[in-house]
Amino acid sequence: MHAVADGCGAGEVWLVGAGPGDPGLLTVRGRELLAAADVVVVDRLAGAMLLDHAPSSAEIIHVGKSPTTRSWSQEEINAVLVDRARAGARVVRLKGGDPYVFGRGGEEAEACAAAGVPCGVVPGVTSALAVPALAGVPVTHRDAAQEIVIVSGHLSPGHPGSTVDWAGLAASRATIVVLMGVARLMDIADALLAGGRAEATPVAVIERGATPAQRVLRTTLDALAVDAIAAGVRSPAVIVVGEVAARDDAAVDLTRPLAGVRVLVARTRPRPGRLAIELRALGADAVETVVARPAPAIDAMAGLTEALAGADGLLFADPDEVGAVVSLLRRGGRDVRALAGLTLAAADARVTAALDALGLASVTRAGLAVGSPRSDGRVLVAGAAEAPTSGDWSVRRVALLTDMTAEPDPRIADELRHGDFDVAALASSTAARGTAELYGPLPPDLLVAAMGRRSAEACEAAGLRVDIVPAEPGVRPLAAAVADFVTANRATRGPA
Repeated sequence: MHAVADGCGAGEVWLVGAGPGDPGLLTVRGRELLAAADVVVVDRLAGAMLLDHAPSSAEIIHVGKSPTTRSWSQEEINAVLVDRARAGARVVRLKGGDPYVFGRGGEEAEACAAAGVPCGVVPGVTSALAVPALAGVPVTHRDAAQEIVIVSGHLSPGHPGSTVDWAGLAASRATIVVLMGVARLMDIADALLAGGRAEATPVAVIERGATPAQRVLRTTLDALAVDAIAAGVRSPAVIVVGEVAARDDAAVDLTRPLAGVRVLVARTRPRPGRLAIELRALGADAVETVVARPAPAIDAMAGLTEALAGADGLLFADPDEVGAVVSLLRRGGRDVRALAGLTLAAADARVTAALDALGLASVTRAGLAVGSPRSDGRVLVAGAAEAPTSGDWSVRRVALLTDMTAEPDPRIADELRHGDFDVAALASSTAARGTAELYGPLPPDLLVAAMGRRSAEACEAAGLRVDIVPAEPGVRPLAAAVADFVTANRATRGPA
């Protein structure tokens, strides 16, 4: 990677491998670059959770190919990388797996070089090796397979544009790993059988590998096409052909109650939420999407100005309220110096960090009780934060934030249409309304889980059927209720 010349205004492009699906398999360097990105150009196969590492101010450009949204040509992708970098941005091109393994990373690097744009690469864990491993399939084994071939199944055997020697592969004893081959399964099996591979050759098809929704089909070469159709195998999937495909060595544990269950978690804040963490701990493939974003309330300016005039303290519920106050002060031609003389209080450590970043000292909510109150009491301005239970404070509420509906995510819309989610988990009334507005009507077989009575009422008002409500509201009870419901349904249906 060549350094960017000082003062030239040029940016840079980094081709970053996102890994095979598990966000924990993103490299440390990849995470560092995401955290510093101005622009992220992302594929459909790069996990949505990885975008949480990018700054909230970063421009996110989805360029993955989809049957229901505009598909970007490779030339258009190359152009957007070059254009954004020339404008001075640090561009991260986030690509599923490894950028140089069937990822067209080489073409993008060439485009950057031709345009004089600095470009670097961060290798990723390729699905060709990681996905079989997580399914218990070692792609090489001293006693069974001492060579491996990774091929693209994008083009059918016999296609004039294909460079794969299927006859040669069939005659070898190599393990064959096929990527992008689900749509060509029958043709691939026929070509290998015609080339001499034995009908009883073991085959493993690993769907949605390296995610909690991973599913493995084990079959033989002669039965591959029929069994894949019967099992409803869908892309993305990795196909392994060879003796090692019959092995099941140290496969990922799929015994947790929500293993194999994909849950759509609607968020109303850009930061990762606790609900997804709880669901993943139970084995779910929890996919978060933002359906609403906080914004300063329309009438907050006048209310804040009036309240601060006679206030002694200001209590923040979360970092978004800190941002809202700063934005409102700037809108009125002032800055954080307007808060001088006030006791600033933080509801949690995240707020403390946000205030520290602005150079503002703060106390905890409990710390509000410290000090000698004036005889006529002290006035505390608060947004959504819970008021202190001790101390002589007169609390004045000011609505600092309102929720604005976010933009729909085309990938989430696609997966809902395809029936790729099993459950939608809605932790608030705002999440329910936002989900219904952006993605309704939801598929009829999608289970809907609501946090509590108010969330359930909001769902019903928005036209969403509610299937799961915990006995008591809360993130952990909601996750447990989803697990209990799924477990009970599995027991009722019996083994598949």
